[in-house]
Amino acid sequence: MNSYRIVWEDEAKAREIELFADYACEAGVVEVRAIYARRVTFYDPESRKPIRTVAVHTSSGSDLLVRQYLAAREEAITIAEEIRIQLDQRDSSIAAPVAE
Repeated sequence: MNSYRIVWEDEAKAREIELFADYACEAGVVEVRAIYARRVTFYDPESRKPIRTVAVHTSSGSDLLVRQYLAAREEAITIAEEIRIQLDQRDSSIAAPVAE
């Protein structure tokens, strides 16, 4: 099992949410098994400096933040596709020096 870190900057609420997607990749197919929130950083809306950071301890709190994140996503691709793209880019950057 692998984890993919997502940092969502929710500017409307002056906060940054750190989420993780647990996934498995077999034969080039990415399967997202769980998405959960770990930490919320609140910012001063005027200065844009962090005020405080709190951990997400409950599953209900994590579920709420994940639902908000998924509703706010503007990307046309799924999280699994996003992870697959990142894996492909990583693999090509590793293979490129060997091929030269």
